[in-house]
Amino acid sequence: TAYLPFFAAAGAPAPESFCSHEGYMAKFSPKVAWWAFNLINQYTDINFQLINADVRARAKTVEDEAEQRVKECFARADKEKDRARAQDELARCGNEFALDKVAGWWDFAWSLFAKYGRYAITHNESENGMGLQVYPAWWLQSAEVGFTLWSASGPNYGVPDPAVGGQHWSAMPSGGDPKQAARSLLTLAACAFVGALA
Repeated sequence: TAYLPFFAAAGAPAPESFCSHEGYMAKFSPKVAWWAFNLINQYTDINFQLINADVRARAKTVEDEAEQRVKECFARADKEKDRARAQDELARCGNEFALDKVAGWWDFAWSLFAKYGRYAITHNESENGMGLQVYPAWWLQSAEVGFTLWSASGPNYGVPDPAVGGQHWSAMPSGGDPKQAARSLLTLAACAFVGALA
């Protein structure tokens, strides 16, 4: 995720894509800014170590641009004669930046699909323009992952590592009330959404 600046003193709300109910966690919508970021977050699961390097590099670029844009927005607002106009200028300046970066994040998502789709890394259309995604040997050989254990008769999944006592980390609490599990996930999602808006 790239963090985008919004001004508390702005004279207008964030852009519609940050406030829209057109989409939500259970309903995809390209009109909702959160989905641009979530789509990439989900896609990195294919090969986190490899894809996330590109994502973090792009996020750093966006955040560096944001730092510069904040200075520009304050300078533009300082030129206004009264407080209300300064607040309006902060909103306009910040919202223009946010809309531009969300549009860029959508484009970035599609470029990741092209580059890392098909479990390959596609750099260009030349004869040598594609390489394979390589997973670390320790991960492929892990009994918990299960690639080395698979057979037609099973098991068709990984087995818990006795060294960790069979514990598996999950956002879902084990056992208990399903409503509590849903509340836990909602809390995690809300924190992630707020982080995307910060």
